[in-house]
Amino acid sequence: MYTFHIKDDGPDIDIIVTRAMLAIAAVACYVYRTDDLIYLNSIAALLLIVIAVFVKTILLKFNISRLIVLSVAAIILFIATRSIIFGAILLIYGTVVKRFYKKPFIQISKEGIVIKKIWSGPVQPWTAFNNVIIKDNLLTIDFTNNKLYQVTVEEDMDEFGEGEFNAFCSALLRNSS
Repeated sequence: MYTFHIKDDGPDIDIIVTRAMLAIAAVACYVYRTDDLIYLNSIAALLLIVIAVFVKTILLKFNISRLIVLSVAAIILFIATRSIIFGAILLIYGTVVKRFYKKPFIQISKEGIVIKKIWSGPVQPWTAFNNVIIKDNLLTIDFTNNKLYQVTVEEDMDEFGEGEFNAFCSALLRNSS
């Protein structure tokens, strides 16, 4: 059995989740405003929206930790809403999502192929594929329904070799047809 971890999917999920949480925090600033602090709440909501829009640049280009960004957002949310609960929920949810994220993988065995992204998919039997090949850490899965799936894998192919893996897949494809 071969298991391949799909490369570079984590940062994309981080950005999407962080952006969504910042947008929800901005909405909370605006919805839970008080009349005496309406300008402060509006500025806080606008600031959180701006951070949400530029979160990819903040996280990747400036290499600022996601926890720091969420902490700043929690402080802004606390100042705007005067509720420590909103800031705490933002921080707790932000850390919990990161802890439960599992890296997507592809598992190839004699029974078939499982492609697991967010939720585990069913085992696809070998009859569902025309070809499965790996070359230069690029795994290509050609389905019989003309669907083509290509991913870059993290595994170093020196462990078992591309030739050995490709021969394994070819033998199972020949036996299934």
